[in-house]
Amino acid sequence: MKAKVIYWTGSGNTQMMADSIFEALEDAGLETEIHYVSDVSAEDVKDADMLFLGCPSMSGEDVEEYEFRPFFDDLKPYLDGKPVVMFGSYDWGDGEWMDSWKEEMTETGAIIKDTYIFQWEPSDETLKEVYEKVKVLVA
Repeated sequence: MKAKVIYWTGSGNTQMMADSIFEALEDAGLETEIHYVSDVSAEDVKDADMLFLGCPSMSGEDVEEYEFRPFFDDLKPYLDGKPVVMFGSYDWGDGEWMDSWKEEMTETGAIIKDTYIFQWEPSDETLKEVYEKVKVLVA
């Protein structure tokens, strides 16, 4: 199985989560890649068997609008029936951006396997939890 981790980060929190996910996928023996969102296109990742998409909450409780949003919009036609895990961090509110993003993702036909959200910087314990959840998910 080919898995790809694509993320955008502003403060580094979502990147820490992406790195933990990538490590878990590698340790589970999956063929995997990790990319910062501006380094790939939807065409580059459309053939993955499973996608891990990460973006923190931005102003207005939405995904980042200049790099991640265009990538996500381009990716939508390829998501029908695709297993997806969504992840990210937030500083304020209650994480409602993930609910909105999840709804939008579901409308594309994606199969949401899990979501991982954390407020502020994830602790070592939190990153270990993400790692373990991913390993169980892909086992």
